[in-house]
Amino acid sequence: MRDHPLLRRAAAPALALLVACAILPAAGLVAGPAARAATEIRPRITGIKPLTHEVYGYLPYWRLDSGTADRLHYELVSSIAFFGIGIKASGAIDTSWVGYKEYVGDDAAAVTNAAHDHGVRVVPTFQLFDSASGYPKMTAFLKSAAAQDRFIAEALDLMDARKADGAGFDFESVIGLNPLAKEYVAFLKKFHDAMKARFPDATLVNALSAGANATTVKGLVGVVDHEMVMTYNYRWSGSTITGAIAPLDHATRNVKIHIDRFLQWAPAKSLLLGVPYYGYNWPVKANVPNAAVHTPKATYGGVSSITYAAARDWLKAHPKTKRQYDALEGSAFYTYWSATYKTYRQVYFEEERSLAAKYDYAILTGLGGIGIWTLDNDKGYDELWNVLRDKFYAPVREVRVFGKVLSVKRSSGAVLTKIRLQAREGGTVPERGVFKWTLRDRNGKLLRSGSLPRETVYPARTRTHDKLVRLGSTFGLKAGTYTLRVRFITSKTWRSPVVSFRQPY
Repeated sequence: MRDHPLLRRAAAPALALLVACAILPAAGLVAGPAARAATEIRPRITGIKPLTHEVYGYLPYWRLDSGTADRLHYELVSSIAFFGIGIKASGAIDTSWVGYKEYVGDDAAAVTNAAHDHGVRVVPTFQLFDSASGYPKMTAFLKSAAAQDRFIAEALDLMDARKADGAGFDFESVIGLNPLAKEYVAFLKKFHDAMKARFPDATLVNALSAGANATTVKGLVGVVDHEMVMTYNYRWSGSTITGAIAPLDHATRNVKIHIDRFLQWAPAKSLLLGVPYYGYNWPVKANVPNAAVHTPKATYGGVSSITYAAARDWLKAHPKTKRQYDALEGSAFYTYWSATYKTYRQVYFEEERSLAAKYDYAILTGLGGIGIWTLDNDKGYDELWNVLRDKFYAPVREVRVFGKVLSVKRSSGAVLTKIRLQAREGGTVPERGVFKWTLRDRNGKLLRSGSLPRETVYPARTRTHDKLVRLGSTFGLKAGTYTLRVRFITSKTWRSPVVSFRQPY
């Protein structure tokens, strides 16, 4: 699921994307499942005005340090999901894993308190990754009621100790889930019921590969509050051609294709659109967009993941390298020469424009919100926070509607007028609506009216339509000052100024 040096990825065929592999073991001291940090955790303040949509931000253990709590913009997220806490085949929580130790540490406690003070939910993410043939750990756990009971007891005690506001789950890989889909859904239902009995207000979110099967997606409806769809990593370290890692459209595998799949099986409001705050740096054969990747990669420096912050830092340190934008797929990219390996390298990474387009898509599609992988990948930069603010925290709705009469002429005994209808989105979120227009004579009598099919106006863009209208016969009309009115109707009505024009015939 996740892009990090400790996660080894394997290629995924067709729709079975983003297959995550084993996590390397970590050594360390063992703490009990209900261990507490030295810092006492405060309960979450309720009643604070929520965002317009769920903004579910993953915060992995490698992003936690003593300054993390001060860097996050809590008003711009609705949930913070600490990642991740391992589950053993026996059902025991893996207390030796660094993810667990960070979760019960002071840095996580500081984030939790700051988040709770802003009314933000904070939850642990429980993970079971299994890349071995036959997925023995996952199979053993999902086919053992005793193992599940043990995990549920330990997990609920841990959540109680950490004042968690719910839980998240990430079982990978999706290939392993296909034959175990029914068992997995049954397990989450069992966990959900036990969690709600103990914590009635707790929420449950499950992360799924974009290629998840119908049995899993359908089965989780009503069991979890949201299914977070990992619509990213379409291009990765194993790609042979560079490009956007989360293309919204115009690619063989893209965000819209997979969200459309999920919408066949789950209500839109139950889905979160997963978005990446990272990209990849590939060795390439030429200084062109979507370049061919050098092989063997190791000879040319290999492929590395790169966070938004790291990409911005590199560009700042190398001002001669120009940041470009792939408008077709939606991604920032840049190319530079590596003197060390005597080849070009090309970086594609998600940034403010590409994320804004995905958020607009989520809003228009009626999704429940978005899921971020990961918070603090933009450390030191505010641009991505500002996009969240514009879309979900303080969205501005301001459609400016205009009408214009382009011509009035007489033809074959009739008076014809050409009118222009325009709507410009001056706010920060897209609006979907219908143009309607009316033409009236000098006495205010309605002569003609009409409407156009529903359409969308995007921020800083204008929709324009020209239409030729027959006002009436030259014998039936009287000369004078006529009027045009235009409306664009969404959940509210946006009106143009009254347009007066001379009808001379």
